[in-house]
Amino acid sequence: MSSPIINTAGRALTPFILMYGAYVTLFGVLSPGGGFPGGMILASGIILIIVTHDTEEIKALASHTEWFDILGAFAFLLVGLSGIFVGGAYLTNLWPDNSFMLILLDIVVALKVFAGTTALFIFFFKLEVVKCSTD
Repeated sequence: MSSPIINTAGRALTPFILMYGAYVTLFGVLSPGGGFPGGMILASGIILIIVTHDTEEIKALASHTEWFDILGAFAFLLVGLSGIFVGGAYLTNLWPDNSFMLILLDIVVALKVFAGTTALFIFFFKLEVVKCSTD
């Protein structure tokens, strides 16, 4: 869109959406929320920027989104395997007295959901809709 009002509103709202997504992710252990809803809220902030700005920024964001997706999957694997390395099972809580492992898993899941949702939106956003004629 080329409207300066929509561009300004998108840029003004995005930091608050991202902050709320980080809050839902980090405090999902104590309240309703967690990695999946936090990741979806974070993705909605980036999608707002994609919708309100030009395709040049979408192309720049697409390359970074793939790296976030790979990083999220690799981090989840490392967090899960850390339990095996200390002699437990996959995704074993390394600190049973506190919820650090759950917060870490929420962050990793939010990163993966954020990257996957943003990548799907970018993929579908690039496609052109083909209209079927009913002649």
